[in-house]
Amino acid sequence: MLESDSCNCEKRFLAIDSGTTMIKAAITDIDGNIIDIASKKIEVLMPFQGWCEMDMKTVWQTVCEVIIALREKNRNDWNNICALGICAQGDGLWPIDGDGEPIRNAVLWNDTRARDLLDYESLNKTCLSLGTTPLFPGANLIILKWLKENEFGNYKRIDKVLHCKDWLNFKLTGKVVTDQTDASTALLNIYKKKYEFSLLELLDIQECADCFPQLVSSGDVIGALSENTAVLLDLKKDIPVIAGSIDVLAVATGCNVTLPKQKGSILGTSLCNYVVLDEDGALAETGENGEVLCHTRENVYIKLMAALSGTSALDWVRKEVLSDEKYDQLNENIAKLPVGSEGVMFQPYLYGERAPFHNANACSGFFGLRPYHTKYHIARSAYEGFVMSLYDCYQNLPLGEKGLIVAGGAAKSDLICQMICDCMGEMTIRYKEEELGILGIVSLLQEATGYGNPKCSRNERQDLFEPDSEKHEEYKKLYDKFSKLKTIMEPFWE
Repeated sequence: MLESDSCNCEKRFLAIDSGTTMIKAAITDIDGNIIDIASKKIEVLMPFQGWCEMDMKTVWQTVCEVIIALREKNRNDWNNICALGICAQGDGLWPIDGDGEPIRNAVLWNDTRARDLLDYESLNKTCLSLGTTPLFPGANLIILKWLKENEFGNYKRIDKVLHCKDWLNFKLTGKVVTDQTDASTALLNIYKKKYEFSLLELLDIQECADCFPQLVSSGDVIGALSENTAVLLDLKKDIPVIAGSIDVLAVATGCNVTLPKQKGSILGTSLCNYVVLDEDGALAETGENGEVLCHTRENVYIKLMAALSGTSALDWVRKEVLSDEKYDQLNENIAKLPVGSEGVMFQPYLYGERAPFHNANACSGFFGLRPYHTKYHIARSAYEGFVMSLYDCYQNLPLGEKGLIVAGGAAKSDLICQMICDCMGEMTIRYKEEELGILGIVSLLQEATGYGNPKCSRNERQDLFEPDSEKHEEYKKLYDKFSKLKTIMEPFWE
């Protein structure tokens, strides 16, 4: 912990959230109140079918643009920034060479180019025996193997294997490190907190053993802003930067979902569903279905089921079927239709699936269409497919305590929150603060600096959704149909 100051009432934190579709930067006071926020969309590149990439330099440039936009609106607070932290999208591969330059575009978590590269079922049995997370096509180890077999020139140039936030931290400080939340998505033995390099040998990528960064905790200070970055952003060069965390754990921290048996969902581009576990609980939940990741809190874990097609499936339907109809009008028309969309069903697997089952070849489809169905039946079925995917994950997660905490972009919709509530059959809680990932980073900054009063409870700022018991029974019937259809479609996917 840094030494705190007796006069800190004017001190400010700078927190960044680098997501798959949006980059945000916020300036907050030391108690976690957001003073202002700036954001900008970021482009996902899809040069070939199944490929999802980002230009690493563009991501860094966009982060700088967002920070500068925030600076221009908050000149009076800018010199009071005392610490900085980042949360970002997880998995994927963000590789740099010995000069610290990107080797190629980053390959993202939802990329499926390596779906037929390996026998994942057999591989993941080994992962579990080593205490590491099961692998899927968007994991960095799998992408490394794909590069060795398909882009060997790029593979040979790799000096460091980074995650998104690690790349941004490197640009800020010149330090190459990663935290345990990001590291636990692939090579880390999550219980021993060390890399299992034998997994590299199994994948025939043992040359990369020296490419994995030093491990630290999410709240550790990794260094200060470099002189060049400080000048670029007009910040003091001695501002400390913490390691930060993967976005899902930043949100869990921001929601105070840190105690065993609490559970939450992030309704974002990826649909992340998780239950918090202690170490004994985590060991008991080790399996090929879902992931066990380190929390930002010591000796705390989550069992995570992150479905690949979250709000991206809803966005696709809204764009391609509903001509970008405004959400208010869309939700109003969807709400008029009954549970089950009068027979229309949607499977949301636009990018394949990794939770609660692994099948990179899974795909989407609408079923049960009749001439009397409208575009709103299709839209409602897409919403219900999203909700079914969430419910499917919780049927395969350990039983947590009653009360589901939701966050993420889609959580802004009262309709979606109520649909989830009715489907789950239990109270659903939405915090009125929208930037919970940023608030999770602020919590880590408070611990690192000793500044501020961490908020242990946000009960006074919650929206509570109560379940409708009749609709819950309808959703259970719909889930049975959803599950049967999924089983029937598996041979077609192959």
